[in-house]
Amino acid sequence: MITVKGDLTYGNKNVKVDIELEPARLTVLTGPNLTGKSLVIRCVYNRAETRVGRLSAKDLWIEGVSCDATETIKLAVYLDAYRTAIQLYEFLQSKFEDIGNTLKSIYHDVTEDDIRQQVQKVIDDLKIIESAVKADFSTALVLKSYTNDYLVKETLDVLFQLYEQYKQVAKEHGLFDDFFPIMLSVEKDGFVWRDTKTDARGRGLRTLSTVYAPALVAMYMLYAYGASDGRDVYLLVEEPEAHAHPVMAHFLGRLALRLAERAEERGYGFRAMFATHSLDFLAGAYGKVSRAYILRRSHDRIYVEGTWDGGSYIPGLSDPGAYQLFTR
Repeated sequence: MITVKGDLTYGNKNVKVDIELEPARLTVLTGPNLTGKSLVIRCVYNRAETRVGRLSAKDLWIEGVSCDATETIKLAVYLDAYRTAIQLYEFLQSKFEDIGNTLKSIYHDVTEDDIRQQVQKVIDDLKIIESAVKADFSTALVLKSYTNDYLVKETLDVLFQLYEQYKQVAKEHGLFDDFFPIMLSVEKDGFVWRDTKTDARGRGLRTLSTVYAPALVAMYMLYAYGASDGRDVYLLVEEPEAHAHPVMAHFLGRLALRLAERAEERGYGFRAMFATHSLDFLAGAYGKVSRAYILRRSHDRIYVEGTWDGGSYIPGLSDPGAYQLFTR
């Protein structure tokens, strides 16, 4: 059981947080913005004995909100797929402004000690920037250090079996087959990539553009599963569909489901939780070992409305079709 309770300060008022859910082997959280999906994911991450991810200590939790998870979490792996792609804009812009202001101050009338302090600040800021730019690479290296090669091989078997199934369906029905064009792995010199459709490949990448975001999600799935023999591992992903074509988002959801099913069969400690706004990812992830929670909010409360039953209507995600029909 995972519970997130308390009060959030939201502008000029308090909003009650009242979230309680029973996770499955694969748990999907969906619902509008500001309904607590990230809070639940951070709750699980915060409860783990060992954490691998880009969340800093100051980002782990929010004052006024308590978190409890009854299950043991040895290792939690966190990925924000959207954050991967926009870090250069959101984060580096502010840091470069700081560096520019610091450099300007060096040319003012200062003592020699002051100059040393200012230069050191520039160096420190540059180190922070370098760390941020290469965060996905360094985090992936840490995650890979926990993996078992035999289990990673098992995940690749699962992935390519699914890949061939999708290719066959695409061929039979004339569908788009760009569901998984690029694959990633990591080694000490950088990311290794391969385009499975053209067989183009390369290595030595240290930073990733938006095109690699879905591949990064898949790689985290494989490595988290690969770390789960004899160890409880919780993979936590925000917006796995980031920068993914709908067919690719569905493939990622189905890959998560297949890995969860295999972990259930083999008795491995792999579990996963995804926060998504994608109907396609959610549909792909739906199965016997998964559970999809619908989170909502009212004027004064954030809560769990219930679970999706696998029907043709997905609360919230199917609503645009109704609005399209009734607002013409």
